[in-house]
Amino acid sequence: MRRFCIVVLCLFVLLMFRGGAARAAVIGSDWQYLTAESQGKWRYFDIHSFRSPAKGNAHEIWLEVPLSPLNPQENTLLFATSGQAVEVFVEGNKVYADGDFAPRFLGHGSKWHLVELPALTHDTMLLFHFYADYPHQLGVFNNFIIDTDEAQAKRIFSTDLAYVVTLPVAVLLGMITVMYLMHRSSRRRLNGKLLLFMVIMTVWTVSLSNVKQLIWDAPVIWRFLENFLCYLLPVSANAVVVEMLEPDLRPGVQRTVWIYALLAAGTLATELMGYDGLVLGKQLFYGVLLVMQAIVFRSMWESSQRGNEYTKYALFPMVVLAALGLLDGVLLYTRFWSWHIYLLPLGVYACISFVICMIKEQILHEQELEAHAEDLTAEIAAAMTRAEMDELTGCRNRGAFEDFIRHKIEDGANFSLIMLDIDYFKDINDTYGHEAGDKVLREFCSLVRQQLAEEQEFFRWGGEEFVIYCHAYSIVNAGDLAEKIRKLTVEYEFFPQHPVTLSAGVAQWHADSDSQVGIFRRMDDALYKAKCNGRNQISLE
Repeated sequence: MRRFCIVVLCLFVLLMFRGGAARAAVIGSDWQYLTAESQGKWRYFDIHSFRSPAKGNAHEIWLEVPLSPLNPQENTLLFATSGQAVEVFVEGNKVYADGDFAPRFLGHGSKWHLVELPALTHDTMLLFHFYADYPHQLGVFNNFIIDTDEAQAKRIFSTDLAYVVTLPVAVLLGMITVMYLMHRSSRRRLNGKLLLFMVIMTVWTVSLSNVKQLIWDAPVIWRFLENFLCYLLPVSANAVVVEMLEPDLRPGVQRTVWIYALLAAGTLATELMGYDGLVLGKQLFYGVLLVMQAIVFRSMWESSQRGNEYTKYALFPMVVLAALGLLDGVLLYTRFWSWHIYLLPLGVYACISFVICMIKEQILHEQELEAHAEDLTAEIAAAMTRAEMDELTGCRNRGAFEDFIRHKIEDGANFSLIMLDIDYFKDINDTYGHEAGDKVLREFCSLVRQQLAEEQEFFRWGGEEFVIYCHAYSIVNAGDLAEKIRKLTVEYEFFPQHPVTLSAGVAQWHADSDSQVGIFRRMDDALYKAKCNGRNQISLE
């Protein structure tokens, strides 16, 4: 993936170099300017200096240049302005006008202009009248070219190549992040900040393009977004890095985020106060970028050496983004491009591997958490089972029985209960010892379980007392089951020459007129009646 990103960048730069060699002729070189301070005298103007010749607090300037008869096919003038209203005259006739020659909030924006020139039969002068809120913008423009309308259209769209190949990737990565953010719960802050970065990068890339003017002719808004979002890109990108770093490495990067944010706020404030702060602050911005990103890279490198997979994946795209950003600054202030093209949007290709690897790591982490949660759930369930289980007999205990009956009552179940009590169990312990008594309890429980149906439940009430839950049994059916168990107990040889007998009490649930306490009391009373009548018998409520 890294090789792919480098190849894409190299191919793009080569295409840009080739594109710059095939330029149509630019209008003559003898430029003159006139301002209010010129005292009516036209003065020489070096158009290639990209600096306004206006002095003081001037807001208007006139420029003129010789214009010779043209090839009839090459009659379209293309140029771009920033923050200026413009009028174009040929032989004293106004052939083009754009913008208001008056102060406007946030200036007059950035846009390109296509002007169809009239047919000429002799040499004349091409005259421009510019207005700007900020004197340093007066008379500064780019890409002054005359060519055919078809060639000019190609020139406009060809400069958008970097943005055309970038936008689909940025949008796709943003959509992937949105889908993951909606359906996954882990690392929401990281994913949210990554999404914010992708949104800012996408909107900024659109604001850089030329096609935007055809979609929405709002040069003031586009110029504001182009300049302001540039300051927010390192804020959002480094905010993503903060979420990846270990706690002890975060403070340094957080400080860089605050510095970028304060710089953005300061330039915005000066812009709103009418000082063109977003443009004038760019030099400071690129200087800060060089220093601050060095701090960020140091923290990321240390984190990656600790085995942090996120910073390991993010280090390459962050270096690429910073390098392209600094290169954009150098190319901007050296006027390398006749029509400036930003390379930073191409950095989203370096982000592809990071987004994919980040999502992979998060999925693996979530799988580990899910597996751990399943293990914990199993352990909790086992602990709850152990807490409800009587270890000696394997029966669930009285607490489990009471919860069980409460749920059955809430569900509206119909049932009967049998309480079993081994007769004279204390004598067995006294005669044969407690180990023998435990053996009787285990064998008795095994004997009872063999007689129970699948929907019947067996609980140890306490000591030698047990309870059987009989689902959908009438009191008669439950009594028959109790009698069967009593006979089998008498017949079973627990000890030679010492039969073990059993007493039982049976009670039936009476639905709405009954209660949990009530059926327990009737079951216990029935058992007490069986014992009082001589034991070794069944008694119904």
